[in-house]
Amino acid sequence: MVDPDGHPVPDAKVTVRSNGQGFSRDVTTNREGTFSIPELPPGNYMFTVEAPGFDTYTEASVRLTIGSATNRFVLGRTADGDSAEIVVSGRRVASADFDRTTTGLVVDVADVAQRIPVGRDLQSILRLAPGATTGSGAFNGLTSIAGGSVSENAYFVNGLNITNFRNMLAPVAIPFDFYQTIEVKTGGYAAEFGRTTGGFTNATTKSGSNDFHGAVRFNWEPNDLRGTTPDTRGSVNKYSGSDRIDFIAELGGPIIKDRLFFYGLYQSRNITSFGAGRQYFDDTDTYLGTSRNFSRTDTPFYAGKIDAIITDGHRLEGTYWNTKGSSRNQTFGNTSTVANRYDYINNVDGPFSGSSISTFGGENYVGRYTGVFSKWLTVSALYGRNENLGSFQSFGTSSVALPPVVDARNLAGEISLTNPGGALSTSADIRKQYRADAEVRFDLFGSHHIRFGYDREELFSSQSTVTNGGGFSYRIIRAIANDPRGQTVGTEYLRTRQYALVGGFQSLNDAFYLQDSWTLAEGRVTINAGIRNDRFSNDNAEGATFYKSGDQWGPRLGFIFDPIGDQTDKIFGSFSRLYIPVASNTNIRLTGGELYYDSYTAFGGLDANNVPIAGAPIVYARGALCPDTGTRSCDIFADGAPRPAESQVAQGLKPQSVDEYQLGYEKRLGAWKFRVFYTQTKLNEVLEDVAIDAAVRSYCTAEGITGCANIWDGFHQYVLANPGQAARITLSNPIAGEATARTVDFTAEQLGYPRAERSHRSMTFEVSRQFDGVWSLDASYVYGKTFGNYEGGVKSDNGQADTGLTQDFDQPGLTDGLYGPSPNDRRHVFKLFGSYQVLPFLSIGANTTVSSPRSFGCIGRVPEEIDALAGAYGASGAYCQVNPDGSINTVRNIVQPVALVPRGSVFKSDWTVQNDLDIQLTGEVGGANAYLRLSVFNVLNLKAKLNRNEFGTDGDGNASPLYRDVTEYQGARSARIQAGITF
Repeated sequence: MVDPDGHPVPDAKVTVRSNGQGFSRDVTTNREGTFSIPELPPGNYMFTVEAPGFDTYTEASVRLTIGSATNRFVLGRTADGDSAEIVVSGRRVASADFDRTTTGLVVDVADVAQRIPVGRDLQSILRLAPGATTGSGAFNGLTSIAGGSVSENAYFVNGLNITNFRNMLAPVAIPFDFYQTIEVKTGGYAAEFGRTTGGFTNATTKSGSNDFHGAVRFNWEPNDLRGTTPDTRGSVNKYSGSDRIDFIAELGGPIIKDRLFFYGLYQSRNITSFGAGRQYFDDTDTYLGTSRNFSRTDTPFYAGKIDAIITDGHRLEGTYWNTKGSSRNQTFGNTSTVANRYDYINNVDGPFSGSSISTFGGENYVGRYTGVFSKWLTVSALYGRNENLGSFQSFGTSSVALPPVVDARNLAGEISLTNPGGALSTSADIRKQYRADAEVRFDLFGSHHIRFGYDREELFSSQSTVTNGGGFSYRIIRAIANDPRGQTVGTEYLRTRQYALVGGFQSLNDAFYLQDSWTLAEGRVTINAGIRNDRFSNDNAEGATFYKSGDQWGPRLGFIFDPIGDQTDKIFGSFSRLYIPVASNTNIRLTGGELYYDSYTAFGGLDANNVPIAGAPIVYARGALCPDTGTRSCDIFADGAPRPAESQVAQGLKPQSVDEYQLGYEKRLGAWKFRVFYTQTKLNEVLEDVAIDAAVRSYCTAEGITGCANIWDGFHQYVLANPGQAARITLSNPIAGEATARTVDFTAEQLGYPRAERSHRSMTFEVSRQFDGVWSLDASYVYGKTFGNYEGGVKSDNGQADTGLTQDFDQPGLTDGLYGPSPNDRRHVFKLFGSYQVLPFLSIGANTTVSSPRSFGCIGRVPEEIDALAGAYGASGAYCQVNPDGSINTVRNIVQPVALVPRGSVFKSDWTVQNDLDIQLTGEVGGANAYLRLSVFNVLNLKAKLNRNEFGTDGDGNASPLYRDVTEYQGARSARIQAGITF
């Protein structure tokens, strides 16, 4: 609060009254003229400012959102007796936020999504923020922030953590029209926000008010208005598509005026999609169709919220939403015979081949109390629960439960010999969350705003997978040159794979934090000093804790300086240490007694149901002892044996963390905001599973102990460790006739793994103009560089979503050549979006993103002489056949020398330009507001090549003719028609 000369106005009374819910709060400015009214829910408010010697200032409608800019009031002096003229009228201007160093974007969803052409989902809103880019297509369009992987973000709604804690990927679903505001924090956030090494999303939902209000909305995304993309080797895109219709009904209002309010939402969904496939035969350079799939989802969403104002300053909130749903899929055509295949030339389906049904979602709720006890003390408490329940059941055409059988004897193309049905997989993820926070404000050598709190999450995950044929699947192989099992060229043999996993697992995450925002020098300097202590623990299937992080202290330090003194400019900087929990996927796969192995036998033909008959075992040089036969004819990835908790984790682990630095400048000029800042992040340590079998065998040899190779066959003991660091590990089994297992100190050299590395540096330039009823504009440019040998929890190279358990550090040979540009490295990203009110009834909007390409290398099989154990993983390393001119060999019947091909060193995808346009008509119908809207996405129907096949060899090391083939194009032009009535 300042006078016309810019001097602070102390002891001014500021009264805020909610236009929607009727409550009011008042506060007095301090000696620096500043004030703060904590815990105001987003909405419209009336501001009244009174001060002796000044005119009373009143503004009837001020829109407040989470994380919105602060407001600066300039008061006009009261006219004295000699003049009836007021020299300066009171006014409110937006000023820089001097309480925090956070970068990112705050979106008022009901406003922005109604003016800007944007997808009706959380990830599309996230990607409006500078520094946020689309991740690999393998992860369904999730978002990478500041070079991190798509599994490093956290998502909160009304204080409830909705992050998917199994694999840290897509959060619990929420109906899009339920959102009120979405804040995307890309960096510099305070100590109260944690459990992420990427971005943090903080959202609120709609509430009721004193006025009954509601809406009826209709959204249609017709397939008939959808363009097509070129076909790929495996997809017939011209005969693929989708159609979506949503109907939304909203109603909110008072139960007791000024005290109790309700809001409810119902959303019906009717989503159909269909996809067609084909198969390429490189020996004849021809295609044959495979099958066509049809999918349908028509289950509705429900959501609601209750707000109770006990007294002014004391509020209870209850939020509930239900996203349980199901999807049904039918498949026509199969590759067992040419007659049964889908005719992709004439778009004729083959015979019915099977169906499946999947379920997803769950019930979610959160209750919260907020109490403002005085101008210096505010407290809040929260309890919430969310769940994500899933299942998958497949059905075949036959009553006989047949296992999957693939005939791979023709190198040009594989053929499925059965129509398996009856597979069932179920999963459940349930979170219970408790939280308490307090805010204290006082003056001591300046103004202090202290926040502190504690939160606790109790997590439970379960998994059960039952497949046909006793969990077996089969693959018929014909040996070629350099067969990894030592078979002569032309020999036919059989690979039998078994996989089984059942179990329930618990995890616990808790944290406490303390943060002080200290303002001094008459409001020109703010120092943010915070500390957060995260603690994580994970249990195995038997309830024993296998990982306990201990105290993880993460400082959050920042400063803000006003170089001019009028609160329209600020220089800011911050340092943060961020920690991320261990995904429960690690509990399930690392400690769950997972059984996963391949056995190789002679091929004895097929029975009447096309199920292979296994012959004699094939014993080969690096074969492991098979669990069922005891012969050395297996590759064992997990032997199913439950291991002691202490043998699953290296002792004295350093937690996974990232250090982040930011430095920037922000300028406010009326409705405009200009900001430029530098961001740097560095990965400190990583928690990944590593195989220690080779190190154990070397240890036994050095100690003169025999028989170790019979146990540690290469894939027996995987341990959660810090790659590239020395490790103290308890062996899974006793050795040398001892009764108990030894604990051994391994050096980093003995384990053979490099240190995990990832660094990100970027410069961000932003210009924005807030919407004033006529037009708005947001523009940004980010120059960034992300390098290292570790993408993050997931692996875009092969689409692996096993967060924390990717192949990257499974064997030393798999880490060769991994250092290079990250799959999320985008050197240049331009964004521009805005809207213009052409006429009172006509508005237009636009949204453009331009992104530079992704870099690709060559993925292939690690040679036996480099690392035989890594070679068992098939095409999972960075070794490919290289021609004399340095290009990658793609001719199957030609063998070239194998060489290491570093990540990202061969070719790139295309630049991506996405242009979206929007036009909207509004009017009045029977006293209600009506609208009709058309949004067109990828208006120019551009066809950028987003992803290409990076596999230069097949699993046996043979050159792949599919290398560099396009696997994903930019989404074709599409349209969305919306109509609705609001009141």
